[in-house]
Amino acid sequence: EVLFSFKDCGHVSTRQCQQSEDEVICTEEVMFQCRGEECVKMYMRKCCDVAAVSLKSHSCKEEVIVTLSCGHRAEKTCSMPTSAVPCTYPCQKVRTDCGHPCQAKCSTKCESVLCKTCEAVEMERRELKRRELQKEIDKIEAQQRAEMATIAAREAADLDDQPDGHMAMPDDAMVRDIRQKTITLLEKKLKKEQAPQIKSIQEIKNHSLDKDIRVGRQAQKGVMKDVQLLPFDAEVGRQLQSLTTDGYKHQGVQLNGKKVWKIPSTDDLVLPSASPNVPNYLIWCEAALGITKTYTSLPHNLPGEKKREFDSCYIEKQHISSSSDSGGYYCVFDPRLIRPRYVVEFACKPLATVLDTDLEKTAVKNNQLEFMTVESSRTALEGDEKVFTTAESQFLRQKEASQGVRVTKVHYYVQATLVERFAAYRTQLVRKYPGKKNKALRNWIWAFHTTDAKNVVSIMNSNFDLGRVGAATHYGGKFGSGIYFSEYPDYSMRYGGENKALLMCCVLPGKEFECTKVEQGRGLESGFDSHVYKADDQGYGKELCIFNTDQILPAFHIEFENKPARKGKLNVQPAVASPQAMAGGGAPAAQAAAAPMMLVRQPYGPRGGGRGG
Repeated sequence: EVLFSFKDCGHVSTRQCQQSEDEVICTEEVMFQCRGEECVKMYMRKCCDVAAVSLKSHSCKEEVIVTLSCGHRAEKTCSMPTSAVPCTYPCQKVRTDCGHPCQAKCSTKCESVLCKTCEAVEMERRELKRRELQKEIDKIEAQQRAEMATIAAREAADLDDQPDGHMAMPDDAMVRDIRQKTITLLEKKLKKEQAPQIKSIQEIKNHSLDKDIRVGRQAQKGVMKDVQLLPFDAEVGRQLQSLTTDGYKHQGVQLNGKKVWKIPSTDDLVLPSASPNVPNYLIWCEAALGITKTYTSLPHNLPGEKKREFDSCYIEKQHISSSSDSGGYYCVFDPRLIRPRYVVEFACKPLATVLDTDLEKTAVKNNQLEFMTVESSRTALEGDEKVFTTAESQFLRQKEASQGVRVTKVHYYVQATLVERFAAYRTQLVRKYPGKKNKALRNWIWAFHTTDAKNVVSIMNSNFDLGRVGAATHYGGKFGSGIYFSEYPDYSMRYGGENKALLMCCVLPGKEFECTKVEQGRGLESGFDSHVYKADDQGYGKELCIFNTDQILPAFHIEFENKPARKGKLNVQPAVASPQAMAGGGAPAAQAAAAPMMLVRQPYGPRGGGRGG
């Protein structure tokens, strides 16, 4: 062995003679300082290990304070990379999304967290909104309590001298509303050939029932809700005394062990009778349903009063049997919440029609004047074309010289009351003249009448006025004191004044007395239904005298011009002025879009085979 000293560190060591100095390492123990950032820790290591120690590989556990990339100072373990140290100082940068100072930690991106200032503002806004809603709820409840207190004070004062349960007439607006609701409901239940007839609408006055529903509403869960007007009951000849005095207290039913009061839907409501002579009653009730829970099927177990968190329930399907389902219905658990309010008396009458048009059926159902106007045009619906061609064909067929004459417009009117009277009179003729040989005596015909244009709507709405017979001629009629028609439009157009309007009407002449001489103002010949003058070999009369307006049904107002006819179809156009505007009021009219269809009943040919059925 030989002694030698290391060139790098100067320490002395021994080696074998055959070894070189590079093959021997220095094992001298020396002191060295940690190479970590900001670290002053001193360690004892072998001299040969000092040069191999690097910042990444050393494992110094000394806690040191370093400067981070953001400029803040932070404490870390010496061996931990500075880039991995999170900064815990507040950011304080201005956020780009809202402009508030960022309150997140400096090492976190501003947009990755919610702005605490914005969050506080939103919470404050929601709290203000909640307080406003609560104030509104408190205000509504205070108003409801005040209204109920006012009603209670009136009841206590007993201002109404009538006893509980008496009937009164509601105001006009409510009558119209209840009438429309009832008709809509009944039309869904009646057959197509039937129409509802509303006879009376009365309001049930009962202070006790008013007090009951008020107390019942105060006991409901949550905020009181407005009452709903629902159809509750329909019966024949119902004895209303118990209903008007006690309401429905004694009419509860059992539903899975719980007593409930059912309010049927319109599908579940059953009409008891369709006879026109039997009175029927539909009861409209005020129902305070409160909080409603919906069941898709019949519930197996309903909660008791203490556990129940709702005031009523709605059962979507009522399963009566495996082959029969009815509509849904409401159930309330307190009979005080059902207050019978209106009693509607109605009858189901046959739907009387003469021309069998949709407009006629609408007028009969609505019990008012309906009208439409059809103009000559290139396009049309089939039903409108029939309306036009019915009037056009009869007019041109009976006109003496139809060449160059073109019907430009047809106004079609239907008044329900006149249709019913006309149909009733025809029924009388059917009974008066039975058998096939008398068929012509009980059928109606088309006949024309000319009047001043200002009288059209009045005639269509109220029929002809027998009191005005002779007003234009100053005598009571050449062949009798009645309304005059002609089956020839040219003959009819001789009369009517300057501003003429040609009407085409359905007429029931019945058994006709043929006049051979002028007898001004005479009455109806005994044993006959009308007078006729100058009847031709086919039975068409130049002048028909009708003494009873029930034998007349005014239908069409025809406008025409002497121009070459154009081929084409038709188009429905609304009338220039409604019947209300022309007559200064009166029954409401239907819109022209009703698009009625007409059956042309009489074929061309002799009068005896051409009368309507």
